[in-house]
Amino acid sequence: MKALFPLVTSALLAAAGQAAAQDVTLRVHHFLPSTAFPATDMVEHWCETIKTRSDGRMACQIYPAMQLGGTPAQLIDQARDGIVDAIFTVPSYQPGGYLRSEVFELPFIAGTEPVTAMAMYEYVTEHVPDEYSGVRPLWVAVGDPSVLHFKTEPLQTMDEMRGLKIRSPGRYGAIALEQVGALPVQLPANAITESLSRGVIDGVMIPWSAVRMLNMQEETSAHTVFADGSRPFTNSIAMFVIGERAYDRLPADLQAVIDEASGLEASRRMSEIYRRKGVEDREAAVERGARIHAIDDAQYAEWVKRMEVVRQRWIEEVDRSGADGAALYETATTLIAKYENQ
Repeated sequence: MKALFPLVTSALLAAAGQAAAQDVTLRVHHFLPSTAFPATDMVEHWCETIKTRSDGRMACQIYPAMQLGGTPAQLIDQARDGIVDAIFTVPSYQPGGYLRSEVFELPFIAGTEPVTAMAMYEYVTEHVPDEYSGVRPLWVAVGDPSVLHFKTEPLQTMDEMRGLKIRSPGRYGAIALEQVGALPVQLPANAITESLSRGVIDGVMIPWSAVRMLNMQEETSAHTVFADGSRPFTNSIAMFVIGERAYDRLPADLQAVIDEASGLEASRRMSEIYRRKGVEDREAAVERGARIHAIDDAQYAEWVKRMEVVRQRWIEEVDRSGADGAALYETATTLIAKYENQ
């Protein structure tokens, strides 16, 4: 027994050392409340997936609601700089920081949520990877189309937009609203409901899936939408990325676990969650007696025409940055068509 005890002790110590060397905890930071469905159904689900597929060797420590400090616009930089390991955010929250990626948020370019997500994932990983130097995009989550929400009366015509204070969905969303005479207002998501209640804004352009998540249902009973089947006015596009430092220090088998849980299929699946939530929230609004007005084909054509200046402005801005805006726009639309035809 005396001879056996040192052997057993050595074996246990070796096993403990090996486990310590293999166990990895990824620090994941995002801007959403912990109960928001993208936090639970997307971020937490992905973390559970890598934990299961790694047999418990890899897990996440999730910090929601910017608990580690900073702003949503700084999250990708936090992953790049090694402050955290991985993040979930909307790249366009950083104005101009991910200009070439904003093409998918331009008016009337996107397809369905899953289609646009797969197109954008291929675009950012194969066509503009330098825009994400220092980080590795793992999956894209495309929100359901943004529509117009008002307190009591839905918008009937484009002319009625003139002079209305509308919370805009990002930088190019604001530029787009200006083309129809609206006054875009920049507000963080957590300030929207109170701003509607106090009359600070007249309406908000945001996806259906955000209505209940932001407790807007009591403040919005009128909604203006584009007809089913039309391309969306804009989408809010989120992304989950890991810092290159965090990824590179993982052993090859754990890198493979992350790769297998990410990519095109993960992007499709996460965006399908947004699509379903959008349908559910619209149906809930109908059950509450909400008034919904659908813009007809003739008005839709006029909206599309007005938005041409927004597309051209993006192309010119990309050109000034040293890239070929027209070529990248064509790449984006070609990728959308590719996944629409699959």
